[in-house]
Amino acid sequence: MHIPLFALSALAIALTSPGEPHAGTVYDGRRGSLAVSTPRDAAAIEVDGVLNEPVWRKAALLTGFSQYFPTDGVAARDSTEVFVFYTPTALHVGIRAYAPAGTVRHNLADRDKITADDNVQLFLGTYNDSRQAMLFAVNPLGIQSDGVLIETGAVQGGGFSGGIVRTREAADLAPDYVWKSKGHVTDYGYEVEIQIPFKSLRYAAGSEQQWQLNVVRTVQATGHEETWAPTTRAGASFLTQSGRLTGLRDLSRGLTVDLIPTVTSSAVGVPSSGRWGYGSSRPELGGSVRWGITSNLTLSGTANPDFSQVEADATQFTYDPRVQVFFAERRPFFLESQEQFSAPSRLIYTRRITQPVAATKLTGKLNGFDIGLLSAIDNREASVDGSRSPVFNVLRVQRDVGKQGRIGLVYTDKMEGDRYNRVAGIDGRLVRGIVSVQGQYANSFTGQSGITTSAPLFTLSTNVNGRRFGAQYSVNGIAPQFDAQSGFIARTGIANVNLVNRFTFLGKPGALLEAITPEIAWLNSFRYDDFVRGGPVQDEKLHFRGNARFRGGWSAGAQLLLERFSYDRDLYANYVYIAPAPSGTDTVA
Repeated sequence: MHIPLFALSALAIALTSPGEPHAGTVYDGRRGSLAVSTPRDAAAIEVDGVLNEPVWRKAALLTGFSQYFPTDGVAARDSTEVFVFYTPTALHVGIRAYAPAGTVRHNLADRDKITADDNVQLFLGTYNDSRQAMLFAVNPLGIQSDGVLIETGAVQGGGFSGGIVRTREAADLAPDYVWKSKGHVTDYGYEVEIQIPFKSLRYAAGSEQQWQLNVVRTVQATGHEETWAPTTRAGASFLTQSGRLTGLRDLSRGLTVDLIPTVTSSAVGVPSSGRWGYGSSRPELGGSVRWGITSNLTLSGTANPDFSQVEADATQFTYDPRVQVFFAERRPFFLESQEQFSAPSRLIYTRRITQPVAATKLTGKLNGFDIGLLSAIDNREASVDGSRSPVFNVLRVQRDVGKQGRIGLVYTDKMEGDRYNRVAGIDGRLVRGIVSVQGQYANSFTGQSGITTSAPLFTLSTNVNGRRFGAQYSVNGIAPQFDAQSGFIARTGIANVNLVNRFTFLGKPGALLEAITPEIAWLNSFRYDDFVRGGPVQDEKLHFRGNARFRGGWSAGAQLLLERFSYDRDLYANYVYIAPAPSGTDTVA
């Protein structure tokens, strides 16, 4: 194992600065010491970003990081120490990250905007199921980023991304949890302190807990990602390669009840007799309440919620008029436990509920099932004629199958007078080694005045996530009449057949060229009716891409795009061409 001289000197400073050497157990990831017996201590400490309290010298010490990106299986170039212990009410994590002076990148960034900084990410799988984990990340100043990672088999990279494909899926950063963090830059790197209250977590019932944990450090000066648990890129799951926190006993969440009352009113001013006259509306009462029934089951409700402080949507442009623009959910009531309503093809999209008069939801785990149940009454202005309040009911149920598989059911129902729209579907994922298979089938039922129209949606895909070879093969189709009024379907009446192959060539450690990845993608789009009848391709694309990663975090990419687009008669179905007649009058051609 090679450790640079600067890291050795920094290590000596870190161990001697508190006054005593570390007295706790050391868990070296490179040596396979991944089952952490988590120490318990009742001492109350201040989250000030300085690890100088005596309790830190008795904490479990996680060290021995490995490089994960761009090359896995080798020792990390940068030394990192992570200290872990818990009190009856919270998990405490201390981080000492060593780096040469002047190389640490840090900014006073907004929350969830720290990807351009050096950062450390904690993936905490409180259900120990290798399928989902909560993310808690900090930059050197303790600026937070948080969310949830639910593995679905999707990967990112390629194209103009400027780097080789990353086989670790991206986390959803929409959820925001309540936790504390603070950090500062030192002469040997940076130091951060984290406190995560147990009342902010969800975990299985029981007096003793075992949670999955992996720690990822991003070093911007080199462009490397390093993990505590040795993690290989050749695998269909990142989370299944995590270490574990064991021996967590008698955790106290306290009374988990949040009550947020609101009073809203508005005033409108108009000029009158040379002066402004104001008329105010009658104040409206509202609010939200959340009750943690158990450690893994939560009941929430809201009435006349005030979303005035929600961040505005950023302007988006679409180059294809056939595709709808997607806006992410940002309202706190719907963001909380949003992962429980995650469904393929976005069959659940809570922004269809525009301004709820009242809503309630139940989320969590019950008897081995992940459950998300949502009911809402929307404002009348959201209805077709403005006379009735639309009523929404959404149910999402999932169950683990085998070691990494999962099966799920989804049902949505929107009612508005004699109009209704219902969608029912089933989906699943199976994983074997580096291969994962995902599938989904759903049907919509839309009715009015006793007439019902139904239409299907289907997807099937296979991902191969090898270290040197990767592939994504998928086929999907959405019938023209498919209607998901409680979901988001960007475009109907289309089917796609996509074949993507990538190859990765890794350089030797320390070489100028760290990795190079060529990729070939063949993407075919059909009109849905042509696809089911064996008709011709409408749009055909052949993409040749190449990305290279160089020492020091530099990257370069190029691609050749060969594309052919055919006339889409559905796009111009409601248009006519008016040709001038010889006599000067217009005729319709």
